[in-house]
Amino acid sequence: MNIHIWIQHKNVPEFSFNDENTKRFQKFLPDAYIKNYKDSESFKKDLKFADIVLIWVFKQQWFDLAPKLKWLATPAAGKDFFTVTLPQGVIKTHGSFHGIIMAETVIGMMLSFSRGILKSYELKDKISWPDKELSPYMNTLRGSNLLIIGFGSIGSHIAKLAKAFGMKVTGVKKNMIDKPAFFDNNDAIILPDKLDDALTVADHIVLVLPGEESATNIINDKNIKLMKKNACIYNVGRGNAIDEDSLVKNLQDGNLKGAFLDVFKKEPLPADSLIRTCPNLYFMPHASAISPNYMDLFIDDFLEKYKVWITKYS
Repeated sequence: MNIHIWIQHKNVPEFSFNDENTKRFQKFLPDAYIKNYKDSESFKKDLKFADIVLIWVFKQQWFDLAPKLKWLATPAAGKDFFTVTLPQGVIKTHGSFHGIIMAETVIGMMLSFSRGILKSYELKDKISWPDKELSPYMNTLRGSNLLIIGFGSIGSHIAKLAKAFGMKVTGVKKNMIDKPAFFDNNDAIILPDKLDDALTVADHIVLVLPGEESATNIINDKNIKLMKKNACIYNVGRGNAIDEDSLVKNLQDGNLKGAFLDVFKKEPLPADSLIRTCPNLYFMPHASAISPNYMDLFIDDFLEKYKVWITKYS
């Protein structure tokens, strides 16, 4: 079995497959020929030998160079990250491990609002000892209502960690599913037609939606106005899910406590974007899944899929 890897990222080393990752991968698959490429030219040159390719993106014309190819595996969670028409007999899989990392990021975002961490940072250069000013911003996650819009694998990981903080969780999913085992009687799974009602009682609204057309502006001016004024919005899915202009306007008008965004309609975020200067709006550069163990988790995830695939293949 020839497994060719070309997973390199120009900015984030954690998103690149390195030599240590290769050694660990080889340890689990000692009988496979595994090669990690650092440039596209040598990778493309050897595609004619590849049975499996691990890669961020694969170009359509490269299929002509890979007559033996049976499987494309990408670490990316989003199905929109790259789209190709697969030749007959070739499968494509996506990473399903991101929730382990991203759940901690989202909890960190929520804690930063609920425990006054962000507000304290803002006040540190304005007031020498801002205990009085900080007091109104000090709340707890315990007992608060968390609404997760997009209750897939990542959403489920967020919910599980949130339950450890004593939050009440409502998950929104296109198709009804049974409640996870870690839910209690106060938690629920609802369909999108109940979203507006759920928004009126949510303290924290987390979006983990794919970049599908049906998700565009699912959070808009109309339903932002349904939310509590002390509610906070978080987006770690895709940027199209929020009407950014409406979000900025409502934050400027004091209709929301805050927002923390990791994804945007246009990335990188333009230098003149109002998001950069909007009060109580904080952002990360599409970084919620960065972690030193990112590639180790991808390897583990791939190997689980490999066990199933090799049984069918052999």
